[in-house]
Amino acid sequence: MQADKSDRRTEQGAVLRKVVDQFLERQLHPIADYKQFEQLTIGMIDLLDDASLARILRPICLHPETSQAIFDRLLAKGGACAALAMEFSPRLPRAGLMAAARGGDPSAACAVARRKDLDGEIVAQLLRRGESEVMKALAENPNAQRDDASRRAIIEAARDDLAFARMLLDRDDFGAADEALFLAGRRQERGNMILNACRRALAAGGGQSVPADPELAAQLEAAAIRRDRDAMAATLARAFNCRKSRARAIVDDQSGEAMAMALSALGVHPDAATRIFLCADASISHDTATVRGLVDLTRITPQGAATEIISAVTGGRIGVRESPQRPAPPPRPATKTG
Repeated sequence: MQADKSDRRTEQGAVLRKVVDQFLERQLHPIADYKQFEQLTIGMIDLLDDASLARILRPICLHPETSQAIFDRLLAKGGACAALAMEFSPRLPRAGLMAAARGGDPSAACAVARRKDLDGEIVAQLLRRGESEVMKALAENPNAQRDDASRRAIIEAARDDLAFARMLLDRDDFGAADEALFLAGRRQERGNMILNACRRALAAGGGQSVPADPELAAQLEAAAIRRDRDAMAATLARAFNCRKSRARAIVDDQSGEAMAMALSALGVHPDAATRIFLCADASISHDTATVRGLVDLTRITPQGAATEIISAVTGGRIGVRESPQRPAPPPRPATKTG
């Protein structure tokens, strides 16, 4: 019985797919043909499951003659069909779109985020959700109204998703040199980010460096020598006041450049940095030139520039440390008169 029901649905799906293909062959249809297609499609919506229907009917959602009655029926069907209607229906009530943006399930919110008629208020509601998939849909939508604040929110959401961050770096309408996307950057892109941060730091007079807290530096080096990447991430997370997962992304960066920025930001001595890199992955530690280059990067990058990059990558802030004060000079002996 169950097999017969499944076979019947397969046949119905094949029929609907053939009808859809015929409908798509022409941009304009006689009224009689159009009405027949509408009736057949709405009837099939009641018979097939929403996932199968969404796959079959997605192409007609882009057709100019697809009726609002079909979109309304898709919306009532729910699931993937409702998401299609949310994305493509030309006459959905704005209140419904706002409700989906504010509190709808993620698939509905993503569908709204892909619409061509998004205004700033709906975009703001979608951004408040903070969900990566919704942010991706907004970023991919060239018609969405995005201001500087919304671009900033999307970039920060991409910080924890390298594929998403890479997508933004490949776009012209997002900051290609934004330090929050450092981990997803290619070598030249990272170099540009570091160079720009160096210019800003030097222009702000941030050329002086504060040495690392000795206990923190010792903990980080000891964890590196043990090759305990989890402990290294925990130490960096405490130092940068950030999520451990973001600190772990720095530790796991195979180029070593993120760790170089972290060590520079903390003020770790080049000798200790050398020992840390010599205990890194084989791709780094077995290449003397790579280790030397990373230590040089740690040494020459102004601490302020490295701190700016690491703060953007982690969303945290390094605890404020005061520069060690030089001892006051001894008082001069009183000069005798007469």
